[in-house]
Amino acid sequence: MQERRKERRYLADLEGRLVWDSVSQPVRIRNISIYGAMLVGALLPPVGTRIVLITDGLEVCGSIIWLRGEQCGLLLEQGVEPLAVLRDRPVRTAEPPRPSLVTLKRVGPGCYA
Repeated sequence: MQERRKERRYLADLEGRLVWDSVSQPVRIRNISIYGAMLVGALLPPVGTRIVLITDGLEVCGSIIWLRGEQCGLLLEQGVEPLAVLRDRPVRTAEPPRPSLVTLKRVGPGCYA
């Protein structure tokens, strides 16, 4: 499956609240990007529901765009700065690591180091 996202996702493990239709539910933010997030929670609204996501230093509106069991994806209505949301926490991107480049130098006939 080819990755189609344009913006980098950052892995997270943040407590938050998801609010919709007078319901307020605790969730965990598992990853976040400028316009989206993946959440885990016991009670999540159906696809298409308009929500408010609240966590320390962030309150943003959005919509549920996919739902699988206890996980859902959000499309945020306005861009957020993921690194500001994750401040003071270890940060890793969700993309696979890129291979390291190795430079070989010829030190003799058929010998490289």
